[in-house]
Amino acid sequence: MIRPSLVAAAWGLAFLSPARAEMLQPVGQPYAVAEGLAGEITKKKTKPAEDISGIACAPAEAGRRNCVVVDDEAAGAQFVTLQGTTLTPGAVVDIVGRKPPTTTVGAPPATGDCTLGQGAYREMDGEAVAYAAPDFYVTGSHGCSRRGREFKLSTAILARLRADATGTRVETTYRLGDALRNADTVGAYFLKDLEPREGGKPLSGLNVEGLAVIGDTLYAGLRAPVIDGRAFLVSVPVAPLFAPGDAPLDVKPTTIPLALGAEAGIRDLTALPDGRLLVLSGPTRNGLSVPYGLFLADPSSGKVAALGTLAPLDGDDSRAKPEGIVRLGPGRVLVVFDSVLNGGPREYAVAIP
Repeated sequence: MIRPSLVAAAWGLAFLSPARAEMLQPVGQPYAVAEGLAGEITKKKTKPAEDISGIACAPAEAGRRNCVVVDDEAAGAQFVTLQGTTLTPGAVVDIVGRKPPTTTVGAPPATGDCTLGQGAYREMDGEAVAYAAPDFYVTGSHGCSRRGREFKLSTAILARLRADATGTRVETTYRLGDALRNADTVGAYFLKDLEPREGGKPLSGLNVEGLAVIGDTLYAGLRAPVIDGRAFLVSVPVAPLFAPGDAPLDVKPTTIPLALGAEAGIRDLTALPDGRLLVLSGPTRNGLSVPYGLFLADPSSGKVAALGTLAPLDGDDSRAKPEGIVRLGPGRVLVVFDSVLNGGPREYAVAIP
């Protein structure tokens, strides 16, 4: 057994338990990303993607996988093709636009307790992507902004994308916010500030960073709050989220605690073929000495098993933060990172029992 004191390093592994002591190293070189992966798009220019926060892929067809990625500074998402070890960017999908979409179902949430109230309607703050045939799902953070402590309506949207030969159909809903507000245990944290006020008590407002769809059920993974070493999934049926009309969500969500460790929240989710979830964990707040880890979770029981801790990258990628995962095949996952150009995708070998 590896002693935690021997592996504590760049990502602050002071919270590392023996069950999580296995260090997972990248396999080979970073995947290549062809030109055109977009970050924030303004009137003047398109910024390169440096804040990739989520990825999901459809099953392979003829050796190619159709995927969607999100950059949390963008107003939507982008299709990419994964073939071998190369990602090729495709169409950009503007989800939130410059004004709230008039076709969004449900009712927009109120400002809540964000310190500075209503902020500008701008980026989606897309944090996660899920795939369940034939649709992709993309979610905003649904929380107060970390730096500005504002509520931006553009971040409180869940989208469903369906691409075919005629283009991409986009459906949007506000009802994930209803599910979060009405969820047991975590609902009281909805639209509370995420970071400590200067000189004040640390807060832990609700923030979505993971998303998965299994069958007819959507799972939102929360980066925060974490309570007594437990992070949380909020699950809700998909159909009521996108039902026509302005009525609020009419079903009770389910809250599922996952014991990931002190101050370890959910940073991404990906569904496995057997209905279990692969969970990427990481710190709930900036500056915490908490490692990024991989867990296997059974959403029906809440049971989790630690798979290992992602070893920090070095050199030019030392600032990279793991933000998205997708299963490549048995024992292989792809991880994308925030704070590195084009997400710096890296493959890891992970034994999944």
